[in-house]
Amino acid sequence: MKFWRRNLFHLALAVVGLWGWFGAAYSQEGAAAPKRAKNVILMISDGAGYNSWLAAEYYHGRHGREIYQGEGWQHVACTTFPLNKSSKPKKSGLQDEYVVYDPAKAWNAEAGYQYLKSTATDSAAAGTALAIGIKTYNNAINWSDNDQPLIGKTLPEIARALGKSAGVVTSVQWSHATPATLGGAHNVSRNNYPEIAREMLRADYLQVIMGTGHPYYDDDGHKRTDDPTDKDCRYVGGLEEWKSLVSGNHPGGWTLIQTKEEFARLTQGDTPAKVVGTAQVATTLQQSRGGALGLVKEAILKSQPFEVPMNENVPSLEMMTRAALNILDSDPDGFFLMVEGGAVDWANHANQEARMIEEQTDFVAAVRAVRDWVESHSSWDETLVILTADHDCGLPWGPESNVQSFQPLVDNGVGKMPGLAYNHSGHSNMLVPVYAKGAGADALRQLVRGKDEQAGKVWGFSGEYIDNTDIFQLIRLAMQGNSPQ
Repeated sequence: MKFWRRNLFHLALAVVGLWGWFGAAYSQEGAAAPKRAKNVILMISDGAGYNSWLAAEYYHGRHGREIYQGEGWQHVACTTFPLNKSSKPKKSGLQDEYVVYDPAKAWNAEAGYQYLKSTATDSAAAGTALAIGIKTYNNAINWSDNDQPLIGKTLPEIARALGKSAGVVTSVQWSHATPATLGGAHNVSRNNYPEIAREMLRADYLQVIMGTGHPYYDDDGHKRTDDPTDKDCRYVGGLEEWKSLVSGNHPGGWTLIQTKEEFARLTQGDTPAKVVGTAQVATTLQQSRGGALGLVKEAILKSQPFEVPMNENVPSLEMMTRAALNILDSDPDGFFLMVEGGAVDWANHANQEARMIEEQTDFVAAVRAVRDWVESHSSWDETLVILTADHDCGLPWGPESNVQSFQPLVDNGVGKMPGLAYNHSGHSNMLVPVYAKGAGADALRQLVRGKDEQAGKVWGFSGEYIDNTDIFQLIRLAMQGNSPQ
């Protein structure tokens, strides 16, 4: 049976033109299916390559002692490249070999930065790889390079077929690329926010949607004085969709929550069956606070983490995660949950190292919330937790890394900004970390595709790496156990 499962998978990949790259992952005889997981929690720190994780560890004095570096956690790196760099379907289905991660090119002292910048994925293609196990073009929301929606193949749809519940939580707009892909939406372009939001709200496989995008509030959590337009409501499905949520008459049967107090109440006790939480802020929970970035950009760049007062009217990612878990764990068959620290990416795009540390700190707090839930309401024998990033962003390296390529970050001690400089304002093709613990996590190393010796030396691990599509395979097999494909 294992032989036939592996070869059927190879055949499917050949159809979309990916045989050469993906065949290696399942070529080993005797590779066992992961232990069956009742619950799967995938946590994504968007735009956080290794150095973003490392910067927060240094700032808090927890390098080597963070929760994901503790007993029982598996650790490998991950490649994130897309199928191609097109922004729309090319209808070839063929892997662009130039964008495939090459350690020799990546670490080249003279040309490495340029190579990493020019071969990067976007969050939509990376999210699709994680959600469905297939490489595609940048911009695609579970949409193939052959211009077809990949219906019924996403992790929340698979969870639904197994009788499980599913949900997505993010610190940015909940119809953005990562929650959209991991929320099971299907669209030719990530920019079609109203259509994506409406599909998520009308899906029968989602029970929890939480994030930002509130049409009545600005980035500082201040209520607008004018009535929102249809465009203002694009992240929540449009004006009519928003009105139906507010009135409690949405055909999807959703309970809408908006205030910090409402999120807090859902962290314990009885809950509605389906909850869409839209925090009272426009774009991000905290990263965009401080007014229009064009007016305060320099002040933000010079600020220290947590120096600028936080938005007090919104929940943290940790609070939303606790609420989502409390809603989903009422399903006796288990659940799939994706939690995204989405604004780490926004901070890195803006080269805001202090805000990046703030956002990564909130993400790690959400990881601790998940750990607490597993150990108090479930167990590591029945729950699989995976931590990763969809891609690197900003190429943050040491303080003189603009002249000394790949100079390591400098640890300046607890509560002090690490020595860091950005070398890009966009995404990169750098390896990102993967940490896994719980039911099925031991199978992670069966998926190893190669070894990056330099990455292992710089970041202190084996150097072994998988691909982001392998994370989908690990989760799918863990949820299905020994069920046939």
